[in-house]
Amino acid sequence: MRYKILFVNPLKDYVSRLVDSAPEGFDVTVMPAQADVSDICREAADADFLIMGVNVPEEVFRAAKKAKFIQYMSSGFGQLPESVLNELDVPVAQMKVHSISVAEHAVTLMLTTLRRIPATMQLMHKGKWRPDLDEMSYSELYNKTVGIVGLGNIGRWIGKIVHHGFGANVVYYDNAEIPLTVSELIPARAVSLDELMTLSDIVCLCVPLNSQSDKMIGSKQLAMMKRSSVLVNVGRGEVVDEAALIECLREDQIAGAGLDVFMKEPLDIGSELLSLEQVVCTPHMAGTGWENVERRIATVWQNIDTVLRGGIPSGVVTESKRAENLLPS
Repeated sequence: MRYKILFVNPLKDYVSRLVDSAPEGFDVTVMPAQADVSDICREAADADFLIMGVNVPEEVFRAAKKAKFIQYMSSGFGQLPESVLNELDVPVAQMKVHSISVAEHAVTLMLTTLRRIPATMQLMHKGKWRPDLDEMSYSELYNKTVGIVGLGNIGRWIGKIVHHGFGANVVYYDNAEIPLTVSELIPARAVSLDELMTLSDIVCLCVPLNSQSDKMIGSKQLAMMKRSSVLVNVGRGEVVDEAALIECLREDQIAGAGLDVFMKEPLDIGSELLSLEQVVCTPHMAGTGWENVERRIATVWQNIDTVLRGGIPSGVVTESKRAENLLPS
């Protein structure tokens, strides 16, 4: 028995690695972003499994009548609403293996912002040396209070790194109930969002975008932060009212911000965020890294094997957890 895998809109770094790693009996068809949607739908019609990149049209999903499982290669960026995915009546999974990369990037943004690395490099490019440094504007991460908004997989990794590596005091806010054993393991203390904004030296946003998190950090919340604190966002850009954040930074109400995500992506080159010296911006790259590529590809084949064995693949986000009618063996 041979199985057809359709890989739609892939990132280039994944194509050869996924094709080369395909187990015996699996044929991988790759449809690039520039392919015509009607051509993709035709290929999807007889596919046994689908692997999706970002921003794949809904009609491609609808055309995959034979598919028993759909794997996203991302954790949410450019995905269809869950309500639409549920209508497909097959398991659809997100990737949940990027937490380490994102957490490390979040801590990098914290340190880079606190140590004012970009601004200091600009001084060096201008031929200025240590006498030009305003030492009172530089800060350590050690022993600070880090407030994590969203204590999911990413938030937990961040908590572990800053607590065990930097002696940070970790507090968190999450709408979901976090098991006590999880918060004790980090350890972290649950607080309200207002209390987190007030207490924290670093506020780190790790929440997905939904109706509850859309612009949850606005003028009111930013005004609660210490003047010496920084905001880090590795969740979704829409979680922050960007105009309010720019005004806050412009008025020096907080010490800085480290941002990997933005309300509109790619970030406009004319955005004031790029010209504010206390802001560090990266292009939605927190989940990148060759180790993460390898983990994602391994997860694809592990999940497909799980589905064929009648199990529940990891990262399922739909009401359908198992394939109802397994493919013939």
